Amino acid sequence: MNNNSLKMKINTKTFLLSAAFFCNLCFFACKNDDNDVTVKTYHVTNVSSTSGTLRGTVTYSDAKIIDAGIIYTSTTSSEITYPKITNSPHASKTSGSFSDFTVVLNDLSPDSTYRFRAYAQTADTVYYGSIYSFVPTDIDIPTVPVSSGFFTMGATSEQVADANSDESPTHVVTLSKNFRMGSYEITNAQFVKFLRSRCIASNGYCMTSGGSSRGLISTTYTRTIIYSGDIANWVVQPGYEDIPVVHVSWYGASEFCQWAGGRLPTEAEWEYAARDGKSTPQFIYSGSNTASEVAWYQSPINVDNAYPVGLKNANNLGIFDMSGNVWEWVSDWYDSYSSKAQTDPTGLTDDQAEKADITGKVKRGGGWANNDASVLRVSARGSNAPGIFSGSIGFRFAKDAQ
Repeated sequence: MNNNSLKMKINTKTFLLSAAFFCNLCFFACKNDDNDVTVKTYHVTNVSSTSGTLRGTVTYSDAKIIDAGIIYTSTTSSEITYPKITNSPHASKTSGSFSDFTVVLNDLSPDSTYRFRAYAQTADTVYYGSIYSFVPTDIDIPTVPVSSGFFTMGATSEQVADANSDESPTHVVTLSKNFRMGSYEITNAQFVKFLRSRCIASNGYCMTSGGSSRGLISTTYTRTIIYSGDIANWVVQPGYEDIPVVHVSWYGASEFCQWAGGRLPTEAEWEYAARDGKSTPQFIYSGSNTASEVAWYQSPINVDNAYPVGLKNANNLGIFDMSGNVWEWVSDWYDSYSSKAQTDPTGLTDDQAEKADITGKVKRGGGWANNDASVLRVSARGSNAPGIFSGSIGFRFAKDAQ
């Protein structure tokens, strides 16, 4: 690698961009008298054992940006590299503009921790975003394909006897694109990989993609995932690896899905998949008219009360536990239904929800703590504030079809 190609020349100051400088000086926010440039670094997404996607944004008014990109280094290398918008020899793909750019890093080592931050250069100074770290990690999330189609969402004929008012009016929803849905609820073993890869602090908090510090997992109530002071990292208690992760907030669920290269399912996608992806109403629960065949509920008291994933029958798509075991966060804000037909609905935006004074995110499927099987139905809905930690709420992974 040609080190000369990695040096940045700044008109008014010359920075010795050595590893020592990067670690000791560059890792706090650089403040300037000129405040018309703001740089934001986003946490890594699309992580694998050898790659990760980094994003930065730059907000500026009168300043002229002449270069922008990502600075990163690793614990196994003292060399600092600069994937730029203008020239990206060290990244497989750099795209976007000075205002919003992404960098895909390849050929990374799973034995190294990578520290990175976004930057923007003007004629006389360099501005930096916050510093984040990640460890490349292999994550295996089994998914099944769900073909595009349409269905009637809400309290259809087989649901109506036990339906609540928030399940009406029914309305036709078209999902125009194929997608993939996780075969199982996300487990403790999978979630702890995320916590370790994203270098989440021992208090479970992290700066999210929305730009706010949020609690991702409770360190007060969870007993299956803990932060071990002995190894200064997160661990799963032995025997609980295959149990769905709980005491995870909506923010934690959303951040995990982005880290793993996907997203939370929309409420419409969730119900469509729970109904076997069919337009004709079929089962009361996901895969059966008998709750006990497909769902864990009415559970006795034990540690967090959930059961290992995949022990009950799957639905016809091959998806397990969409009824029972744990409630599942979806992406939508909890809003009333409309009778109008919709195509690819995603629900309210954050701004719309705030203006409408809607403060809950939708959860679906019911869980171990429910004695009433009616909440396990495929059209049943629930909601909680996105920051809540509950021992009966987990989530499922989804992503667009390739």
